[in-house]
Amino acid sequence: MNKENPSLYKNTFFLLFVVATFISNTGTWLFTVGSGWLMTELDSSAFMVSLVQTATLIPLFLLALPTGALGDLYNQKKIIIISQSLLVINTLIFAYIVYLDKATVFLLLFFTLLNGIGAAFSRPVLAALTPQLVPKSQLRTAVNLTGIAYNLSRALGPILGGALITMYALDLPFWIDALSFGAVVLVISFWKRDSKNEELPGQKLTHSMGDSIRFLRYTPALHHSIIRALLFFFPAAALWAFMPLIAKEQFSGGADLYGYLLGASGIGAVTSVSFSNSITRILGASRLTMVVSILLGLCLLFLGFTTSKYYAISICFVAGVCWQLSFTSIMTSAQYALPKWYGARGIAYFLMAMSGSMGIGSALWGLFADQTSLQYGLYGAGIASVVIALVALRFPLDLAKDLNFKRASGLSEKPFSEMKDEGGWVMVHISYTVSPKIRWEAMEKISALKNKRYREGARHWRLFSPEIEENQLIEIFYKTSLSQLIRHQKQVTVHDKESEEKLNKWITENGGEVKREYFQEM
Repeated sequence: MNKENPSLYKNTFFLLFVVATFISNTGTWLFTVGSGWLMTELDSSAFMVSLVQTATLIPLFLLALPTGALGDLYNQKKIIIISQSLLVINTLIFAYIVYLDKATVFLLLFFTLLNGIGAAFSRPVLAALTPQLVPKSQLRTAVNLTGIAYNLSRALGPILGGALITMYALDLPFWIDALSFGAVVLVISFWKRDSKNEELPGQKLTHSMGDSIRFLRYTPALHHSIIRALLFFFPAAALWAFMPLIAKEQFSGGADLYGYLLGASGIGAVTSVSFSNSITRILGASRLTMVVSILLGLCLLFLGFTTSKYYAISICFVAGVCWQLSFTSIMTSAQYALPKWYGARGIAYFLMAMSGSMGIGSALWGLFADQTSLQYGLYGAGIASVVIALVALRFPLDLAKDLNFKRASGLSEKPFSEMKDEGGWVMVHISYTVSPKIRWEAMEKISALKNKRYREGARHWRLFSPEIEENQLIEIFYKTSLSQLIRHQKQVTVHDKESEEKLNKWITENGGEVKREYFQEM
């Protein structure tokens, strides 16, 4: 290991960050067990039980993009500390309501929804921290390590939650969850943010969101990952949505059995980390995700068939392995495609896809189970997982694994450094003088820059061919203002810069010329 790239396990702050999120996530799983079991006592229909997961996830689906944009524009440290502190207060209030035995279906869903809103403000920012804390060469290992922490909490939290409810009281998991958020607040308060390359002009929230939408649309590596997340998590949602009912109705068990089922899936997820990298190297991320999606579908089918709670626990273990392998592959593929300045917004799309797919999926599978039966709900989700796994192969993962998406250096601002920002649009006009013999090839190469321009925040990209001058090609695109142009000029990746330099060099070597001009709206 070279000195510039030390072992991940010597990165003290990253390890503290992982421990803090482990404590917080353990508390969150206590809330999950407590709220899921509380709903079975208040209203045990499959639809209402599944709505607990929907109430948790839908805020993330609706708010992840604007909160991700806030995370990229404003102080991430303050966003995390404020949102986590509000989660402490909200959970303490609900714990007191449960302690007084005043909880109702409405109050349970309401406070679960508020917790989901708090998570929507913090999760995109927290998820975007990992690429900032570790070098890209260690990213898959870092994602795996955070996955270990998450799934250890998923193994410990449910078992602990079930035991606390069975042995003590239903309100105790909520009290502990409220305190667990303090671990993240404590560690993040010591985070020294790297302010390098952050000397950017201000940007409106709407512009920030618009830039991220264009970045998503014109970055295949990212939108493939988002589509794969949508497809995988929709049928997989049935596993978590039905878990309380599998324990209570299918096996006539208590909160402790619910905890064992959830805990087994967490242990399976932790186990998968030991061979995740090796199996990914053998199969590749795309094929691996297909295989484990099919296996997860079979797990759902077998859960519907089995009459043994011990078999069910074993099946949940295998399902946890499948879940973590797919989650790691899709999440890592998305993070490979994200430069630092789109980190929170890019991860927001992944979280939107995951939470929206699971939230809507939970409600729909619950409604389907109410109309048929719990077993048929599991069968339907299992079959859907197998079919969707084959369709998803059309969207390969890890397309940006070997691309350099760090900020490019040596970007000149001289051509427009003396322009005065009047608030109007700026037209970027690039004239290419090319030899007639390479004209068509030049058109193809220039057209290939379209995605690059949009990733950098361009609007209305066009390529023109003047009728009179056959040796001329004109590329035009727009920026909404001079400040946006300056900001985007500082948000060019090494990969995109090199691709444009390669084109310009090819044109000049073939006797051509490239001239760039800026025109400001009056």
